[in-house]
Amino acid sequence: MTSTTVQFGGKRKTSLSTAPDLAVDDPQSHKKMKQAVAPVHSRCSSRSRSSLQNLPLELLEICSDLLVGSAGISDSSHLALPRSCPSLGAKLSSKTTRLRVFIIGFHDTWDQYFGVSKSQASLMRISDMKKWPNADISLQSDLLSMPWVDIDFILEAQQAWADKYSRGRCYRHYEKPELILQYLYEENEHVRDRYMQHVRQHEEKTWKFDARACFEADYERAVQIPPTPEPFVASGLLGLPDAHPFVRPPVDLITGPWDEEKKRRLFWFVRAGIDVEYDDEDFSEVMLACLDAAVISPEKPDPLIINCLIGDWILNCPVFHHSRDALAKLCTRIDRGVDTQDMRDFLRYMIRHMDNKLEFWMHYESEDEDYVPIGLRGPDWE
Repeated sequence: MTSTTVQFGGKRKTSLSTAPDLAVDDPQSHKKMKQAVAPVHSRCSSRSRSSLQNLPLELLEICSDLLVGSAGISDSSHLALPRSCPSLGAKLSSKTTRLRVFIIGFHDTWDQYFGVSKSQASLMRISDMKKWPNADISLQSDLLSMPWVDIDFILEAQQAWADKYSRGRCYRHYEKPELILQYLYEENEHVRDRYMQHVRQHEEKTWKFDARACFEADYERAVQIPPTPEPFVASGLLGLPDAHPFVRPPVDLITGPWDEEKKRRLFWFVRAGIDVEYDDEDFSEVMLACLDAAVISPEKPDPLIINCLIGDWILNCPVFHHSRDALAKLCTRIDRGVDTQDMRDFLRYMIRHMDNKLEFWMHYESEDEDYVPIGLRGPDWE
């Protein structure tokens, strides 16, 4: 078999082998080409931006919702559209849009746990911990760190979600009066009566879910609890799981200072079941700042902040096992004698856990031999 030569009509005007513009790399020609292309890119980029910015708000909101609802996204790209430029962010900054995006981020968690009992929720959290997608953690963390998210916004979003999705389900408070709550109720019957009245209304299904009223009932009880070691205080703070437990709290909620709004938002985090930790390269600095702001420096430490923040993640951290300065300051605070007996006993509890070198053993026990730590007081304690 022989090959056949195929010829095309027309004349070849230039020879590829002798064309000077292709045989030699001329820097001037490249420079001229770049100068000619630059305005084209500029015009195209400008046209693309203006076209996106000129989209109707309704369409932008749909795009934003689709990005936020993407199950496969595991970084902060779900908020990329409103962050892409100030004008888009302004367009998507209406409260209605923000509420809708926030509800999308928390819908699965709220839908899974709303109305379940404490025992059911505990079992579900253990069995489903690994099933929660990472996107939920990242998205919820991003949303809760937004500057426009305060406690009023969170409660409004929960109420809007419940009005639409919780029909036929009864909200549950975790009202089991364990040791710390039994003691609290004996000391303050008014708190007990108000709280149990609220709980009974839910049990009897005569009370329509009110996110703010339920939060305030739990908060009013929590602020009455004295500083108490973590194993004993958890039952007085926990509520329904309202967020993924591995959500990353905003650092300013951990390091303070705390005004009333931040205190309430911090309590919402703990009540929602979030592990209040800050696990990254700045971990030790965050813990030291937390300890100083919550316990060492304030003239009058706030029991609610202590109960929310001072747990095993701080007390058992190696950072404090080598920090004589922090331990010395805790001992100095005890020696000043300006705190309540409950507070001084809590400081001793902290020192016992942090002082692995036994350098401050003189401050381990209370000077009052008859004093019983708050977490160990039974219902018959007097």
